Amino acid sequence: MSDWLSRGVSRAVAMVVVTGCIASVSGCASDSGSSSSKAALPSLSELGNPGRKVTVTWLDAANTNVNVGSVIKKFEAEYPNIEIKYEPVPYADFETVLPSRLKSGKIDVITVDQQLTARYVAADYLSDITSVFKSEFDALDDASLAGSTIKGKLYNAPEQSDTSFLFYNKELLERAGVSLPSSAPSKPTTWERITSDAKKAQKAGAEHGITWERIANWYYQWILPQGLGGGYGADGSGNLTPRLDSAAAVKALSWYAGLYKDKVSPQGDANSVYTSLFASGKSAFHIGGDWDIAELNKNKDLDYGIAPMPRFTDGEPVSNAGGVGLGLYTGSKNKNAALTFINAMVFKGSGAAAYNPETSSPPANDEGKKLYWEQKAFQDPRAADARRIVNHQLSHGIAKERVSTVGWNELSAALSSALLSITNGEDVEKSLKSAQSTADAALEKYR
Repeated sequence: MSDWLSRGVSRAVAMVVVTGCIASVSGCASDSGSSSSKAALPSLSELGNPGRKVTVTWLDAANTNVNVGSVIKKFEAEYPNIEIKYEPVPYADFETVLPSRLKSGKIDVITVDQQLTARYVAADYLSDITSVFKSEFDALDDASLAGSTIKGKLYNAPEQSDTSFLFYNKELLERAGVSLPSSAPSKPTTWERITSDAKKAQKAGAEHGITWERIANWYYQWILPQGLGGGYGADGSGNLTPRLDSAAAVKALSWYAGLYKDKVSPQGDANSVYTSLFASGKSAFHIGGDWDIAELNKNKDLDYGIAPMPRFTDGEPVSNAGGVGLGLYTGSKNKNAALTFINAMVFKGSGAAAYNPETSSPPANDEGKKLYWEQKAFQDPRAADARRIVNHQLSHGIAKERVSTVGWNELSAALSSALLSITNGEDVEKSLKSAQSTADAALEKYR
């Protein structure tokens, strides 16, 4: 999925309004017009083209994952009595404007960044749609379904999901005399090995050993503590007790700090994307994903390969998972038509991929994935292993969704600050203890 959404653009600037709603849920719920939220939802068999013209308004965080216009046009051709009114909002502004837009009483469907599901549920924005779609859950991969579920209830239909993996530059590694990592999905290499190989590649002329798409981001770096048993970074009631300074976190992120101390990885800032360093042939390894492949393929001289996400020698294989879902707003006045749209986009047949498979992330729908992988970018022989690695990580418990908590923004911001400090040479344990203290204080208002 593209970088504007679930792979971790900073949300700190957009926290204030929604945070206020969550801290006083009842007030926001009444203002947002959710009095109809408890009404019984239709069954799946009742969904379809209505007998009269209905307009469904879709509030979306400037969805660059799909060619929205063509998807809507084809949906409306199939369901001629449903008109989709598409209302995009710049991603950076989405949470700020969301409460006021919902107050209008005209919104039916909301795009949900999956890690914000718990926040939106607490604010009473999302309807429990479990009863409508439970029979269709098998159509989706496990990681996607988990990311949209709170305490066994589905609060948005996962449209797309993705997971990261390891790219490597064959030419740079062969020049250094090191063997290439295995592309077998069940045989990941280790972080220790690629660190050693990266240093050898640098000695042989590579400018960088290991680059990360983002260097101070929960999506990319918390998988390191998770692989050593560090859990999801928070636990307890509502996952409101942060666990950012565990022994596993200190150990894993000490390794991460070493990459910057030894200049294996380049320093930078929290918001920049560093894929271009690998795309231009300057890095031996890169942590990224299938969304990068089209860019990499532009460099015909880049001889790259793909391997599963590495693990620590004494750890378990873990990768990230993140995606977007379509939620039914509790105050929707057009629930049947809105759910018909959600069904067509996610569960029915191949989902939205049936309308247009040219997306930047795989659909959560397993049939839709088959169409997704037929895109031109993935026919390049260099990208041959992406499909089986992504599908394996998403369906075998390796791809882990981010922690589900109303305090996600505060928790994520605290970790990002610590990660940036760590890459700049600050003490790992002190940085994590500071993040723990900051997060603990910030989450107090939700307890």
